Amino acid sequence: MKNNRFEVEYKIFLLIELISSALLTVFSLYFHIDLALTAFPLAAVFTLFFAYFAIVKVLKEKNEKYACHVLKFIQYAPTVLFLSFILRRSGDYGVSSLYDWITVLLWTINFIFSCVFQIVFESKKMSRIDDMWLIKAPQKEKRHGIRWVLFEIWDWIDNILQIIVIMLIVQMFTFQLYIIPSESMVPEFLIGDRVFVEKICNGPNFPLTDVGLPTITKYKRGDIVVLRNPHYSMDRKSEFKSTCRILASMFTFNLKNFNTDENGEMKADPLVKRIAGLEGEQIVMQDGILYTRTKNSDLFKPIDSSEDFAAWNLNDMGKKFLKNVEYIPLGENEYQKMIDFEEERRNYDLAVAEVRAKLLVEKFNKLCPDGNERFVEPSYSIADIFSEKADFAVNAPVQKGSKQWFEKFMTSWIPQRKAERDYYSESNFRLNVMAKMAFGELVVRNLEMSQTGDYTLAEYYYDPIILKYSEQCDLIYWYVQNLLDMRNMPVFPANNSDGTPQYIPEDCYFMMGDNRFNSLDLRHSYETSLKKLTDQDPLSIQYYSFMEPQYLNKKYIVGKPKYRFWPVTRRGFLSKDNK
Repeated sequence: MKNNRFEVEYKIFLLIELISSALLTVFSLYFHIDLALTAFPLAAVFTLFFAYFAIVKVLKEKNEKYACHVLKFIQYAPTVLFLSFILRRSGDYGVSSLYDWITVLLWTINFIFSCVFQIVFESKKMSRIDDMWLIKAPQKEKRHGIRWVLFEIWDWIDNILQIIVIMLIVQMFTFQLYIIPSESMVPEFLIGDRVFVEKICNGPNFPLTDVGLPTITKYKRGDIVVLRNPHYSMDRKSEFKSTCRILASMFTFNLKNFNTDENGEMKADPLVKRIAGLEGEQIVMQDGILYTRTKNSDLFKPIDSSEDFAAWNLNDMGKKFLKNVEYIPLGENEYQKMIDFEEERRNYDLAVAEVRAKLLVEKFNKLCPDGNERFVEPSYSIADIFSEKADFAVNAPVQKGSKQWFEKFMTSWIPQRKAERDYYSESNFRLNVMAKMAFGELVVRNLEMSQTGDYTLAEYYYDPIILKYSEQCDLIYWYVQNLLDMRNMPVFPANNSDGTPQYIPEDCYFMMGDNRFNSLDLRHSYETSLKKLTDQDPLSIQYYSFMEPQYLNKKYIVGKPKYRFWPVTRRGFLSKDNK
């Protein structure tokens, strides 16, 4: 009686595997000529052989010898059908959400019953079905020579493939190994650190679908997460290529990373960053301090905890630690120079600057006669403005319209001097005025010296006014073009045109790297564009910016790093904020 029940269970499990494999094969059908066309033949050939041995040899002929062959088909069914599933989504024509749900459900059934089948009906238990077998499996003969060698080789290959498949499933849904690729999270992580990333509580999805487990984790500020890089395209074809590269890396136990871009360069995907902005918040960062507000408060308030994570001055970490860091963005002196400049900008008196700007315009008009040549409006790029200041002073006297332009350029900011601005806008408004004033001072001083003609070249270069404002120009350019987009961030999400605040949507988050001067994160684009320092000046100084903040939906969060196992000297669980 017990054997009969065992036999019935065997047949039921086998039929479930056959039916789920057949249905997945049908769902892999594709009627266009591209790579996705290979999905059906792969699944169909495998399923036909599986069905032949299962139905004809085992269920019909009741040949115990072929039961082991059927068991191998069942072992590999989830893997082959998974590859078919991936291929089906590689084509020019996608599938619906319902289609995804059905096929994921079928594959899950196939996988679960495959695992159970291998445990309950492993080859050593086949002889228990005494009443079923008409043809008994012959007793195993001892293998010798080349047959033994070939069998051992195949046995090793089979075992390795089984391990890889298990690792693949584990890494897809439970946890995976992640190797830190950059120094964006120094001091928490160094290049080459190896961590285990927990995924199961973070709502992992089946590859190339939105179907997956629910997200259990509640993310909070300060959590370190591994996330998909939103700077790369996430359309279906790009995702297919990325999935294939990741799978290839998994099949080599991550010893070889195939996740490269079209130029063969390593893709920065996924990333590891820290959550800095939460759903329902509007944020802004100024002078390295992160501020936030919500619908319940009109005022931006500093986030005290952000200072616990942000690493601006790596020099504070000591020489022993810095030996392991490849790139130090700012030396101790440079960091202090930045701090001093930001203090100067905060204390810059706009009222005094207004008076001085008008005085410089008066001097310029007196020193500059009306010329006859056509005036060409200069570029407003900070690099061009500062590099062409001397040429402008030389050419202005002979150009018609230079007086009008200089006056407009030096005073165009004045009508907005007393306007209300947020932290970031106020800072950039002041930077714009400071740059213009340094430019104006140098132009007028150049004109004064050229009009008198009593200065030697050496006296010109060592003139205290020339030296002072040349150094000021260099300092402003260094800060604006090299530090501004790393040290600060405009209000995000930006207000509507009518000034109505916008907030990070539900289930979305904003992430940054800890090593703020060496982290291309959700603050930035990978391409630069010429942008104004301020929109409140029609003739604003411009600079090449890659500021383009964005938030990320939680579905693109891969998981949370939990444990660093390499290097051994720094192994251990991560901070309590990430548990």
